[in-house]
Amino acid sequence: MEIPKELSAYLQVVQEGGVEHIACRRCGKKFFSVKDAARHLASIHGIRLAAQFYS
Repeated sequence: MEIPKELSAYLQVVQEGGVEHIACRRCGKKFFSVKDAARHLASIHGIRLAAQFYS
């Protein structure tokens, strides 16, 4: 699983139970896709540049 360079300051890949997740560095919430994580960053944390990754 790869995180776009623009979002790497806000997201990280973590292993949990042998499954890779994308985790928010700010609050720790986990996601299965970059699209869902980007939507979270834009709506919860107000990071506008994330919108280009889910629209």
